[in-house]
Amino acid sequence: MATLLAPSLSVSAQFVVDGVARTTEIGTGPGKYQLAAAYTGNHLDADRGLKALYVGSTATTLNLMLVGSAESSTGGFRALVLYLNTPARPGAPAGTALPGGSDGLSPLKHRPTMDMVVDYGFRVSVGATTGTTTDVFFSNVSYVTGTAITAGTDAYIGQGSKAGAPVVAAATTPLPGTKYAYLNTANLTANTTNAGLEIEIPLAAFGPGVAAGSRIDLFAAYTDGAGVFYSETIPAISGRTTTLGTDPDFAAITGTQALAYEMGAGVLAARSATPSAFAFGLYPNPAQATATVAYTVPGGKQAVSLAVYNALGQRVHALPPTPQAGPQQVKLGGLPAGAYLVKLQIGDQYTSGKLIIE
Repeated sequence: MATLLAPSLSVSAQFVVDGVARTTEIGTGPGKYQLAAAYTGNHLDADRGLKALYVGSTATTLNLMLVGSAESSTGGFRALVLYLNTPARPGAPAGTALPGGSDGLSPLKHRPTMDMVVDYGFRVSVGATTGTTTDVFFSNVSYVTGTAITAGTDAYIGQGSKAGAPVVAAATTPLPGTKYAYLNTANLTANTTNAGLEIEIPLAAFGPGVAAGSRIDLFAAYTDGAGVFYSETIPAISGRTTTLGTDPDFAAITGTQALAYEMGAGVLAARSATPSAFAFGLYPNPAQATATVAYTVPGGKQAVSLAVYNALGQRVHALPPTPQAGPQQVKLGGLPAGAYLVKLQIGDQYTSGKLIIE
């Protein structure tokens, strides 16, 4: 009987929501976390803040692990904050200040301007070393319109603990059934086990349109109790050494201050992932009907793959991995009018660009 059960148990294995991404939970494929980005910049709050962001999924869940140490030694609360965009959600548009949460005590009440569409925000507020082990409070905010929950509503999810006790969102909150956990570490130096804020969201809570192959956009930050953004974010802002304030404009920062991730596959493009050696270009842009993707495969023959995503994050065109070398051109035709993300992978490097079809 044990022999017969073993395969089915491995297939149905799920993440354990306890505030840590264990080594057995990191890898590739369903039920495994993949490293989306690591933070290696400065920390204005000494030895506290962000360390990394992991993303994973199963057939029924989206799992996010924001590794960080939020417990302050100087008093006051600190918060780990995460913003999320999903396909087919009418959220807060890119380039506009977020509406802010309704809870005046929450960091999510603030109104940063993002360069990605934002559907949901999440945060855990953590008390200082002088507080108690239960000074851990979860909340999330929905910016999605057309639902029973008014856009900008910041829902208090519940009180956790610094020991990683999970909390489940009630049916009356955005994304009901979502699990939250925070495992505390004394500081980043001591955070050697990928501990921090862990979130597991049932895919059914999103509604249709979010599954394997879907593109999601992510942004993470570390704030003080009043919602002042420290210098550290994921993706990182190169050379940033001062606070960003309460309502920063990330759309004004050079590059893309967001991380794109394909569920089941991995990161689509990072802020700095634009290798000049690729000579990557899209023309004409805007295009009337047909556009050309031009690029160069450097250093001899390498595997090349190309994918095109529409504004809903759905993959609408794909070129499977093909060995290529030197200058290349690919024609893109038959795309309806709209905005598209064109992702190019050469070897283990990625780049991407925005294409407009008129």
